[in-house]
Amino acid sequence: MDFGLTEEQTLLRSVASEFVQRVCPPETAKRWDEAGEYPEELFKGLVDMGWLALAFPEEWGGDGGSAEELTILAEQLGTASLDIAMCYVGTLIPALTIFRWGTEEQRAQIRDSMLRSTGRYAVAISEPDTGSDAAALRTSAVDCGDHYVVNGQKMWCTGAGLPETTLMTYVRTSRTERKHDGLTLLLIDPSSPGVELRMMPTLARHILGTYEVYLTDVKVPKSARVGEEGDAWRVMLANLELERVLMSGAYVGVAQSTLDEALGYVKQRQAFGRRIGDFQSIAHDLANLQVEIDCARLLAQRAAWMLAKGMPCSREGAMAKLKGSETYVAAARLGMQLLAGHGFSTESVMSFRWRESIVAPISGGTSQIQRNGIARSMGLKPY
Repeated sequence: MDFGLTEEQTLLRSVASEFVQRVCPPETAKRWDEAGEYPEELFKGLVDMGWLALAFPEEWGGDGGSAEELTILAEQLGTASLDIAMCYVGTLIPALTIFRWGTEEQRAQIRDSMLRSTGRYAVAISEPDTGSDAAALRTSAVDCGDHYVVNGQKMWCTGAGLPETTLMTYVRTSRTERKHDGLTLLLIDPSSPGVELRMMPTLARHILGTYEVYLTDVKVPKSARVGEEGDAWRVMLANLELERVLMSGAYVGVAQSTLDEALGYVKQRQAFGRRIGDFQSIAHDLANLQVEIDCARLLAQRAAWMLAKGMPCSREGAMAKLKGSETYVAAARLGMQLLAGHGFSTESVMSFRWRESIVAPISGGTSQIQRNGIARSMGLKPY
């Protein structure tokens, strides 16, 4: 059993770490978040470094990277902030979905736009009454010959309002006895007549933004369908494991960065004639947190290794997502406690970590959903 990185993976980690320090260190990520700023230099940098092409096959113009390399990259981007990692993962996963299920014309669009930093994708699944129960979505698409007419409302669409973004919109094209059937994936241009975006006020994720999408008699050509009509549930699940694994890597990165910031503080802060980090209660809390972070890292690496080997890892991916997201929350909570008033000040990066961490056990599948999946893999039937 080899726990080490290859020479190429070590180099990738080093280059990604340097990229974060140069382009998007935590202080810069915080500034972008507070300003709701679109960081063009970040997206351009991801393209210039070849990281958006990393996941695609070499024969298609990519670099043939595996889930292991992608997870290493996601962890390093996560050291800046969770939102920075989402700028990468949130665009990559939809593009990989289109690459797997789309037409040659749709694949060419990825190569000609996203891989050149002139386009990106956002996923629209959740609705006001359907979140974790994604198959219950009700946004309708009526077949009108050479096009569909779409009506409905989507919620919690990350990055939907960024420039040159296409909405990967899951809709219902037929009513069936089994709710997982009858779903279809359509690519919708947000500038189309009948599409309205509204940015939602949220605690964090202000770099990408979170949007409501209103769809009123939107005409979508049949050529914008990804995969077969009525088969989108299978499409939706196709890259779910990879998304969970990559975000698990991002949670580890941001949790480690949060711990490192707290550690630097307690080594400098003096109270009662000594460094506060030398008090056993604080030292033990930090030691325990480092153990939890390393556990989360190993879970993410195991799931990434399994994906790279072509092994199913739904259970392992759920474990990694659950552990990573909740560890980030724990790291931010402890960091706030140790920095005390300094952390409570909104000028601190730690206050940004605290705001941002809250969404980790919610987005991408709640902790409860992950536990349900793990329990089912154990032969249980949680309700």
